[in-house]
Amino acid sequence: LDSVIGAILRIDPRSPSVSKGVKGLGDYTIPPSNKFAADNDPKTLGEIYAYGFRNAHRLSWDLQDGTMYATDIGMNHVEEVNIIRNGENYGWMKREGYWENGMIRPGGALNQLYPLPAAVLSGKEKEPEGFTYPVAIYDHDEGVAITGGFTYTGRIAALRGKFVFGDINRGRLFVSDIAALKKADDGVPQTVAPIEEVQLYVRNAAGARENVSFKELVERVMGTSLTRADLQISRTGDGELLLTSRQDGMIRMLVPDASSATK
Repeated sequence: LDSVIGAILRIDPRSPSVSKGVKGLGDYTIPPSNKFAADNDPKTLGEIYAYGFRNAHRLSWDLQDGTMYATDIGMNHVEEVNIIRNGENYGWMKREGYWENGMIRPGGALNQLYPLPAAVLSGKEKEPEGFTYPVAIYDHDEGVAITGGFTYTGRIAALRGKFVFGDINRGRLFVSDIAALKKADDGVPQTVAPIEEVQLYVRNAAGARENVSFKELVERVMGTSLTRADLQISRTGDGELLLTSRQDGMIRMLVPDASSATK
């Protein structure tokens, strides 16, 4: 807590000379409601809102209830979706997903994971560190770098009530049910929401449905095979989702298919 590395910060961007508040590391004000701003410990940084992340790649908020999400890129094995709260510790470098990282064991390494004790995994026994665990995970058989996601509020009926995210490298698009994510936020490490993959498709010149992957779409533009898709997801003001790749510079939107009853 004496370093901003691996932390999510919450600041008031006004200078303390304007706000009359407490100065942070830079010329900004520390919100007094931050947990570590009020802990009376001079060794902790008050601008830290939550910590214990390897690479909290993107942040987003549920526009219905304000729930804050962060997708955290793992080291060698596990990608995470996390629900973020003020002052909580999300485990890195001691945890990856709901496993213990080998680097905290004598002679261990970052690329080693060990199961938690059964009582801890099931929530029957609390850890002294009080880690907060992810609400959805996938391993590196499925992808290698999670990209930020959003709760969907657009026109595609099948995606409403879902948190939509993906994998940067492989370009796969995933969803988890929002209710299941929030149910998994129960303090029990082993409780995680199911993940489904979205099948993308386009309509060809004849109007027929053609199943594709995002990586295939990018490769068609580039005219070559790619080692990574570089998928990124954005949300428009009216709740639709945009898929982009820095490989081809195209902006693509997920849209309902007017020619089919199934969106």
